[in-house]
Amino acid sequence: MLIFLAVLIVVVYFVQAHSQKRALKDVDYDYKFSKQLVEADESFELISTIVNRSRRFIPFIRMEETLPKGVCAIHQSVGLREDVLGHLRYDSTIYMMPRSKLERRLEIVFSARGCYLFHGGKLHGGDFLGLKEKRESFQEFREVVVYPKGVNVGQLEQMLSGFLGDISVRRFIMEDPILTIGTREYTGSESLNRISWKHSARSGELMVKQFDYTVETVVTVVLDINTPSGTPVDFQHVENCFSLARSVCQLFKDKHIAFDFVSNGRIQTSKTQKQRLDQNTRNVSLLDILERLGRSTYQPIETFEETIQDVKWRQDKGQGTIVITPQKDENKETLANTYLATAGSTVIFMYGEDVDGFN
Repeated sequence: MLIFLAVLIVVVYFVQAHSQKRALKDVDYDYKFSKQLVEADESFELISTIVNRSRRFIPFIRMEETLPKGVCAIHQSVGLREDVLGHLRYDSTIYMMPRSKLERRLEIVFSARGCYLFHGGKLHGGDFLGLKEKRESFQEFREVVVYPKGVNVGQLEQMLSGFLGDISVRRFIMEDPILTIGTREYTGSESLNRISWKHSARSGELMVKQFDYTVETVVTVVLDINTPSGTPVDFQHVENCFSLARSVCQLFKDKHIAFDFVSNGRIQTSKTQKQRLDQNTRNVSLLDILERLGRSTYQPIETFEETIQDVKWRQDKGQGTIVITPQKDENKETLANTYLATAGSTVIFMYGEDVDGFN
């Protein structure tokens, strides 16, 4: 009897040591998203995958994933616990058959704009007796970008009605001397260099060249996140600016109005925490602009004056400008008029602090 017990203890000891050592051997973890660019309050899935590449049956694996602040699970039965840093953790326990693959889908949602960083997960494997756990981390940093919410389109069009009308009219008063579409009778108000002597000789009357109008009028949308000097940052006003920028760009896209998008904000990525938002985005898709708005932080990369100076040197004469900024600031209006209005650009301001009134 004693010999049997001794042999049993030795066998259990080696099995325990072997199982503890190989608890997570040939077990892999990975995750992905059903969408990485989403609207606020739009649900998507976090898809986690565990693969057992061994020929062993694994009776116990605990998967632990850390989710960013601000995430919400769609199903109330899913238990998310908060750690000391405010991150949410989601645990689940499974078993795995030899050479098997398990996939778990968690439906989640973010209600606020931003760039949310996921860190990956950890696997905990148990030993033969269930006395100890072996842990292995799988750190794979991936992002989900949430677009800013839009504002009321009807009231936005009403606010911009005068500006849009000016843009439309400007197309028909700015003729392009390269695009000649015919001739018409001389009225006396045209300059002599517009007279077509060949057509005048044929008709016996003075005829002038008739030009087509400019093909497109470009509007510059300037997103400025600087607050007036000595004024604390109101984050809600800045958020409203992101919403305004999104809606204005969307409106111009729908109306087929060419536009540039300029911002003096920084954007956040997993590789470089702060990166400049590209200045000239006329040929960039609206979705790309929305992603950059989602990645934007509350930190400006330059002053408003520096931004306006850069816009001035890149603008064509007579180009319209919309400045979106958190609060009313007479200094900014003076600078914009000094650099842009004097060059023939129509400048209007939109303020984040006014959004609550027409959201």
